[in-house]
Amino acid sequence: MGTGSTTDEIARYCVEASTADLPEEVRERLKQHLLDFVGVVLGGREHAGSSPAVERAVRTLSGADAAAEATVLPTGERRSAEHAALLNGTFAHSLDFDDTHRGSSLHPGAPVIPAALAVAEREGATTEALLAAVAAGYDVTCTLGRAANPDAHYARGFHVTATCGTFGAAAAAGVVAGLDAEGFASAFGVAGSQAAGSLQFLANGAWNKRLHPGLAARRGVTAAALAAAGFRGAARPVEGDHGFLAGYTDDPDYAAFERLGVDHAVTETALKPYPCCRYMHAAIDALLELSGEVDPADVSSVAVDLPRSGVTLTGEPIAAKRRPENVVDCQFSMPFAAALALTRGEAGLPAFLDAGSRLDDPDLRRLMDATDVRTTDEVQSRFPDQWAARVVVEADETYERFVETARGEPERPLGWDGVAAKFDAVGRSVGLSEGRRAEIVEVVRTLESRELADLTGALRGAEPDR
Repeated sequence: MGTGSTTDEIARYCVEASTADLPEEVRERLKQHLLDFVGVVLGGREHAGSSPAVERAVRTLSGADAAAEATVLPTGERRSAEHAALLNGTFAHSLDFDDTHRGSSLHPGAPVIPAALAVAEREGATTEALLAAVAAGYDVTCTLGRAANPDAHYARGFHVTATCGTFGAAAAAGVVAGLDAEGFASAFGVAGSQAAGSLQFLANGAWNKRLHPGLAARRGVTAAALAAAGFRGAARPVEGDHGFLAGYTDDPDYAAFERLGVDHAVTETALKPYPCCRYMHAAIDALLELSGEVDPADVSSVAVDLPRSGVTLTGEPIAAKRRPENVVDCQFSMPFAAALALTRGEAGLPAFLDAGSRLDDPDLRRLMDATDVRTTDEVQSRFPDQWAARVVVEADETYERFVETARGEPERPLGWDGVAAKFDAVGRSVGLSEGRRAEIVEVVRTLESRELADLTGALRGAEPDR
């Protein structure tokens, strides 16, 4: 980045990104993440218990508003750009199955893609503009996440996807809307007054976390619209005395901004094979590998070493994590995931969807009681560059595995085949026919040669073919 205020530099980057020629590798990754996003949106709307309430609330909020600007992907409904972004962003995170950027400890796709998609539909933008907007949104979101320092941000009680995702959604919406540097600066000024998201959902398995990316997406659409209309946003909302970094972290990392425009965050972002907190995935990989060697009945103890933030989210307080009461609790319980992996030998979507009916299973409870979650220098020293895990299972003998990089990370990518297989599994779970699933995959893979209407058309009315 050049000289000037941090906010101004981010604004200039967004202007340049709107016309940048994306490398082929970046394009392919963007399309893979878009396909993954579509799948988790469909699955979230179908399977998450929170979805009907969110839909009812949006119908109430819409009132007599006849705006039909953007598509709600799972249903084909046309709503205002703000409400479409809210619904699609919420559905995308409702199974905790969406992409994860480990360096910033957040989920960039869920707030960024729905904001870009909603404004692209409203403005009649090209698919090229959509891809450029998503790329810029990922970069801004993940850069802000790194700058906020995830550990320090979490320690303040904030959900980094919600807070930093608001800025990234504003960036993505602004690229599609064609904002200039002054407009982006104003949009970020508005975003700074909207960035919110509390970790208090951990107290009772609340649905707030699922809603956070949808709210961030909607806020981004609002911020960009206000800026485009000439609204003057707060100056220096990122680095100011009362700005985002001053208020949201005790340990800001301004060096993170030096990489904006150098690296493409989407190429650093993982896709999830398991619908649960990403901090648990390396441990689940290890436990699934051990499940073929260990008889669960012989297990006397399971020790899981995770990065400190992972322990906070999935291992504390340990008594509560050993007694999850609902699916959300399960998605943030390392003891549950360990017991699930060892007893079922799988941890995919069907296994977690079935969790609610198995929480009183005595074998599952015994293994949860036997599981401890902690951090060590071995795993913490690799964080945030690697979200590693060590698992030690005591049974008839000691079984031990260390996984430095979970499946789905850029170093172990799912690739097109893996992403398509995940989409196919989710599509089947919501009742989409084989032909419909194949059509959606093909549209996304060839997106540059398509119109945006080809994508929304393939999805329109994506109610189950039952």
